[in-house]
Amino acid sequence: MKSLMLKIVFTSVLLSVVFNGTLLANNNATQENSSYDSSDDDRRKIRLGFTAPSTMHRQLLLTEDFNATSGIDWGYDGEYYATEYDDMYWLIENQLFTIQGTNLVDEYSNFPIGFHTNDDGMNTIKIDDLENISEEFNLFLFDKELEVYHNLRTSDYEFYADAGAYLDRFELVFKDPQEASQSLSVEENELMNFRFHYKSTTSTLVLNNTSNLILKGLSIYNIAGQLIYSYDLSETLTRQEIQFNNQPAQGTYIVLIETEKGTLSKKVLFS
Repeated sequence: MKSLMLKIVFTSVLLSVVFNGTLLANNNATQENSSYDSSDDDRRKIRLGFTAPSTMHRQLLLTEDFNATSGIDWGYDGEYYATEYDDMYWLIENQLFTIQGTNLVDEYSNFPIGFHTNDDGMNTIKIDDLENISEEFNLFLFDKELEVYHNLRTSDYEFYADAGAYLDRFELVFKDPQEASQSLSVEENELMNFRFHYKSTTSTLVLNNTSNLILKGLSIYNIAGQLIYSYDLSETLTRQEIQFNNQPAQGTYIVLIETEKGTLSKKVLFS
């Protein structure tokens, strides 16, 4: 565990940790952009909580702000500060944060989450608080390891994990493809069942073609819209792992998969 944590460099002092019921906070823990008056702040805010086997509780903040972006924005994102405790954090461009500002939160958004624990055991991720979020706006935790979408507005998500660091297991999303597919056509359902994500431990893009679609090609674009990579895919394999000859630089990319039923696109963090 120590060897894993030593590989992560942390530089900020923006920290708020509750350990065994005691709040440990520095003077900047509640810092948010000073241009807003809290009395009339109508920004949407999501506070997620993580409770580890040690009973340590971490709270993360996601704020929708039109001045921020999906990347790193100093002044809107609060960087994670290293602790000896179990912990959870947002992952933005392969760096760790406890506060994330972003310009858009909608059904197509996804926010990677990492965590680490010092002990084997049960962990919990839950909604701590919501501000300016309508009752109809659902929040799902996508567990990549179990391929489960859990609605956090319905209940907390409890899961077992061995001691270690997990930087590629969870994403906060706002749509369950399986749930949404109930009102879609057969072709739309097949597209919704196609899933892909980036696996940082092996530096591969993993494609799960559960609907057995005929695949034609894969394209990767940077945020500026420039084509970075183009690949021909194996047409009928149900699972493919794309290993890059030249690994893309760390950052967020748009991945497009062309199939017989249409084209799929998704923002993917390469870390």
